[in-house]
Amino acid sequence: MNMFLGACGEGSETLLHGEFGAHPPKGTRYALSLTRTELHIQRLVPKPDTDHRTVLQLIDVVGCHTMRSHTIANQSAFFSVYAYPLKKRKVAVSSGRVRQRTARTFQVDSAECYEDNLKVAERWAAAIKCLVLGIPISSETEISRSLLPRPRRLLLLLNPFGGKGNALQWCQNHILPMITEADIGFNLIQTERQNHARELVQNINLAEWDGIVSISGDGLLYEVINGLMERPDWEEAIKMPLGILPCGSGNAVAAAINFRAGFEQTLGQELLTNCTLLLCHGAVTPLDLVSVTTASGSRSFSFLSVAWGFISDVDIESEKFRHIGPARFTLGTMVRLASMNTYRGRLSYLPALEGTAHRPILRSITMAANGSLPFQHGPLHRTVSDLGLCKERHALCFQEVEPADEPTPSPSSPPSSSSFHSSSFSFENLSEELVADRREAGLPMTTPAVSLSPRQVHGPPDEFLAPLDQPVPKSWVTVEEDFVSVLAIYQSHLGTDLFMAPFACFNDGLIHLFYIKAGISRAALIRLFLATEKGTHFDMECPHFIHIPVRAFRIEPLTRKGILTIDGERVEYGPIQGQIHHSVANLITGVNQVKITAF
Repeated sequence: MNMFLGACGEGSETLLHGEFGAHPPKGTRYALSLTRTELHIQRLVPKPDTDHRTVLQLIDVVGCHTMRSHTIANQSAFFSVYAYPLKKRKVAVSSGRVRQRTARTFQVDSAECYEDNLKVAERWAAAIKCLVLGIPISSETEISRSLLPRPRRLLLLLNPFGGKGNALQWCQNHILPMITEADIGFNLIQTERQNHARELVQNINLAEWDGIVSISGDGLLYEVINGLMERPDWEEAIKMPLGILPCGSGNAVAAAINFRAGFEQTLGQELLTNCTLLLCHGAVTPLDLVSVTTASGSRSFSFLSVAWGFISDVDIESEKFRHIGPARFTLGTMVRLASMNTYRGRLSYLPALEGTAHRPILRSITMAANGSLPFQHGPLHRTVSDLGLCKERHALCFQEVEPADEPTPSPSSPPSSSSFHSSSFSFENLSEELVADRREAGLPMTTPAVSLSPRQVHGPPDEFLAPLDQPVPKSWVTVEEDFVSVLAIYQSHLGTDLFMAPFACFNDGLIHLFYIKAGISRAALIRLFLATEKGTHFDMECPHFIHIPVRAFRIEPLTRKGILTIDGERVEYGPIQGQIHHSVANLITGVNQVKITAF
């Protein structure tokens, strides 16, 4: 016993320790010890030949459920731990590690009656859930379900056309099972057109949700943020925790979340699994937004980037290769290099105050000389979030009990479906079951028509910006050049494999302004972009590549034709400017970072 506890790690406080049977029962027994970061599992019977033990890192755990046997005479209680640890790939041709689901079920049988065994199982489940959600506990804590918040309720917005068009399949096979294991309730809505998500979030009752999650690329998150900023209650609305699960082409924010969590850089389904795992942990980080004003006076809020020149050309021109997924950007880069353009323009910026950067600027940076689910077609799709998705729940009776302020199902009844309805949708073409649920809940059946034109964007004032038809303030620096590319970015990644600003944080209060001057050779530009995959482009000390941390910027194209993008979406061509607004929004990142809160 003492030897096992000592193996939990020097300085690690053991919060719980116990001996349990296994399920299915084969006479196997285990010793379990729980610390703040790990669950240690050692087989006792039959005695192993070596002192081998399994260690589950709690960062890999999404949830824990208590259950009982279908057999009434069995007085044991059970708890199952759901985790997605990294394991070596089984395919010989592939290298590295991939997350694989594991569910470990333990039998609590030390007492003669079920109620006493259930108390032990619930204590372990509550402790594991607290640690997953970042709720502090110690060996002195009286651990019970009362420590836990009510189960979260998420609004999932899915773009079925993003990336390769497999978002719905990935949602069914990967996302829904994981969030069900984490006891997260949800409604899933498929967007049907551009700005559909923007319209939805303008009118929903936000009090019904604990977060809004975009299942797509970065474009859907752009719609959600700007829809929230168009609400009359924008100051409160924009604080709604926002999540993103990558099923698009760019997936830049998802890559940044993955990086800040300390995970290895990855793509595709593996990135999706990492981000869903972090979503289940639920920690929230403040997120900077940049207000961007275009020549027509249109104002929007950006979370990723503003681009002009080579990068925006590749982004928009590669749309015809969308069917190949993220590889479209690589192919688009090669095509654009064949006819590399330069753009004359004025770039103005307000330099960041000395000491405001939260990450050191590397010495090699050159500074400027002068500075398939069966959903019906309809506005709201009802899905069941906690029935039939966990295999363990078919073998044993689900016995999870809600906190005191929530309705408690009877022990003999299955859990109710976690379906939450918004009071501001039109309910035309909805199923009779959903309409009945809505009547029972006392919610209205009809809503006023949505009026979106003209759009009224709210938000904090732009104290650093002068109107676009006026000169920039004297405290700004202006560069007039022939540019290959100009990029204002506020995240570490511009795409899943474009590690543009390794030092950027979600809430560092900075815009990282990059530009590439004319005169760079094609070979040097290729090397520069290849190096962005690992974030090593600063080590090249390229004299044409400039980086400046700023608080505001203005781009004034002097070339008649070109492409401008905000967060990867094309906007009108002409003068454009933006400024940073510190910690305006909240992003679900899943791990403790700077100024973290939990929802």
